Amino acid sequence: MMNGQENKRNGNKKTPGGTQLLSGKQIQSVQRAIDILNCFNLTNTELTLGQISTRLGLNKGTVHGILNTLHMNGYISQNSSGEYLLGAELFNKASLASDTKRSILIDRSHNYMQNLSDYFQGNCTLFRIDELYLQLIHSTEPHNSTFVVRRANSNMPLYCSASGKLVLAHLRERLLNVYLKDAPFPAYTATTRTTADALQNEFEKIRKEGFSYENGELFEGVGALSVPIYSSKDNHLFATLSLTGMSVTIARRKKEIFPKLAEVARRLQQTIDF
Repeated sequence: MMNGQENKRNGNKKTPGGTQLLSGKQIQSVQRAIDILNCFNLTNTELTLGQISTRLGLNKGTVHGILNTLHMNGYISQNSSGEYLLGAELFNKASLASDTKRSILIDRSHNYMQNLSDYFQGNCTLFRIDELYLQLIHSTEPHNSTFVVRRANSNMPLYCSASGKLVLAHLRERLLNVYLKDAPFPAYTATTRTTADALQNEFEKIRKEGFSYENGELFEGVGALSVPIYSSKDNHLFATLSLTGMSVTIARRKKEIFPKLAEVARRLQQTIDF
């Protein structure tokens, strides 16, 4: 039996519950199963036993045994040609992981957002970026206010919403040009920018100032200010944090809102980027 000195020498650790963890130790069969799953990607959705064996440098017997185990548990399936593909159980787990991630994002951001809502008497909204799609993660409202804007959703048009314009301003030139081919866009109010030239000027201003400002462009009398949250891994736009309220209030307090939103965005960057 391994004694305390041997445990210490081998770098063993214990969890708060007393379970021993072996730092750096891998279970070979588990790692090989993970390696097999990682063989599949957008360009390799269906693979033969031979292809998987060659990619991993493992004999077919070993790979076949692991594939059978994964197949029995729903993580691998086979088509009519006998090729292997990812199983439905992975999609179920992916959906569960997405829900769990959203819950974690809400838990880590709520207090910051609620404080902003109460301080500025407006809605604070966190969107996660998924290509040209704003995924609503969380929204808070002030506890005591006679004016509450109930408009946060994932279907807002990008070109006339604060968070949407922030997304467009960060697009690569080629993708932005593709998006602007549909201009002129419908005008929701008298202040909606609808032409490609007007929007390009707006995007340049956003890049320079570091925030996006919406002044009654989507709804009359409603304003918003949005700041970016960048990925700490590769500095791409990961999410947006915005404050929405009466346009006169947002305009009057814009210089005060921006630094406070930006400070919260910097804090969240380290806690929700995973």
